[in-house]
Amino acid sequence: MGYALLKAHVGGWEAAFVLLIIGYILYRAGKTKVAKVLHMLLRLMMVIILVTGAWMLFQFHTTDIYYYVKGVLAIVSFGLIEMCMGRARRQDGSLGFFIGALVVMVVVIMLGYRVFA
Repeated sequence: MGYALLKAHVGGWEAAFVLLIIGYILYRAGKTKVAKVLHMLLRLMMVIILVTGAWMLFQFHTTDIYYYVKGVLAIVSFGLIEMCMGRARRQDGSLGFFIGALVVMVVVIMLGYRVFA
């Protein structure tokens, strides 16, 4: 069970990273129909990431503060992703949110692989 959760979690982060980049580019290019579909898929990936991450956290790592920090940063990343995609959909300035979302996502992924530990 733990292996399947881990694979779903890692795959969700990978898919979310790609969907964020492609969806943002499509919104900025004016292709709103396809970008909305990718935005919904990105939201689905965020739910999968949140559920599998919380499950693994409370199942296997309840005493490790490192994973709680990763969880908080993941939630911050989700907020930045939604701000970035929403502002891109409305054609407002969103490059800062996009770069911030990418940076926080990379940090969270690196924390998941324990690069900083």
